[in-house]
Amino acid sequence: MPQTMVEKIISGVVGTPCKAGDFLEKLPLTKVFLNEVIAPPAITYFQNDFAPVFEKQGKKVSVFDSRRVFFIPDHTVPSCSLKVSQGIDMMKQFAADTGIRMYKEGDGIEHVVLPEGGEIVPGDIVIGTDSHTDTNGALNCLGFGAGTTDAQLAMATGCLYNFTVPQSILFRLHGKLGPHVSGKDVILSIIAQMGAGGCSKRVAEFTGPGLVSLSMDDRFTIANMCVEMSARSGIFAFDDRTKAYLDAAQPKWDYEPVRVDEDAAYDRVIDINLDEIEPMVAFPHLPSHGVPVSQCAAMIEKTKHSDDRTLARVEDDTITCAFIGSCTNGRESDLLAGAEIIKGRKVHPNVNLIVIPGSRKVYNWAMKSGILQIYADAGANIESSNCGPCFGKHMGVLGEKGKMMSSSNRNYKGRMGSKDALIFLASPATVAASAVAGRIAAPGALDEKQKGAA
Repeated sequence: MPQTMVEKIISGVVGTPCKAGDFLEKLPLTKVFLNEVIAPPAITYFQNDFAPVFEKQGKKVSVFDSRRVFFIPDHTVPSCSLKVSQGIDMMKQFAADTGIRMYKEGDGIEHVVLPEGGEIVPGDIVIGTDSHTDTNGALNCLGFGAGTTDAQLAMATGCLYNFTVPQSILFRLHGKLGPHVSGKDVILSIIAQMGAGGCSKRVAEFTGPGLVSLSMDDRFTIANMCVEMSARSGIFAFDDRTKAYLDAAQPKWDYEPVRVDEDAAYDRVIDINLDEIEPMVAFPHLPSHGVPVSQCAAMIEKTKHSDDRTLARVEDDTITCAFIGSCTNGRESDLLAGAEIIKGRKVHPNVNLIVIPGSRKVYNWAMKSGILQIYADAGANIESSNCGPCFGKHMGVLGEKGKMMSSSNRNYKGRMGSKDALIFLASPATVAASAVAGRIAAPGALDEKQKGAA
């Protein structure tokens, strides 16, 4: 029987054929990871609920499989408060007691370090205590976010409970990306087409001849933002590029590629022509308010007369802040794309540009290759690997008058600080161009006279 990729992945882990709509009392998991936001309360619940059981049995407190559970502090590191420091200390102690791998502060963002370290492979079912765990789907697996209760149960039992196999929407990609167009522009275009709830409770699956046009970094970006159209997750078909990435990462686990059955029972099949996609920008306060940069003037006028309470009023195209980084766009090709735009130029005097590599590995590559020097020469602030301003708690919190052009994934009201701040989402190339121009600008649109400007 033909199956969607998510049906195949779940069937493979469960051991019996599954189809959309099937209810599973227990869904076995292959990887579980927690960050410093959720791990401390999850550890507390774990100790309250399970430690007495182990003690009664005369056993040492343990997790279901210490090789498959990871602690990754990334949202507010280096620690921004005493509470965060205490939480990280709790994680370190629990990891030492149970054998869980504890990553160091600065090793990187959870959705970057696990794939690049060979921990995530095709066919995995991954949960993480962050809604953008769907990022891992770029590697032909199923990933989704979980809260505190699910996380502590997963650590103990290796299962997620009361799970319904989701339906899938198949996105068939055709054509190829044009100049200065990236995976970020693709997913912003798709979200604008689908709407904020357009993929609700479903998994977005990606295949088609256009897949060869997308780098792995593009795919991570697209999978990352599937949740912004309310998808349960996003999964990419396996191809030669997937294999090359995995070979380079030296996977720590055996795997079997999950192939696509295009005659499976998909909820919908949607064709996307990559040739038609332009550099995009999403207006506040939803990622679904995306338009081509070429249509920004018209969109600004629309905001002044719209009754849509999710669409903020925007007076003009100027910005005050810019951010290149995050689990969405903090990888090597992302930093390179921004550097190619900004090289030989200066960040606009009215703009604060923050650049944060997504992992220590990316940071070291960017330093050795001269990419960080390009940003430093342009006047950017370069920080160690963490989530940065995206989380709204650390490194670049916006005030009331803040207007941020960001390569991250969410522009909700109050997401990065003040509820009065405005957040625009775009690709690293568009963020870099805008940081130089001091306004929303498309890559390649900068006037040559801006080179070397103060």
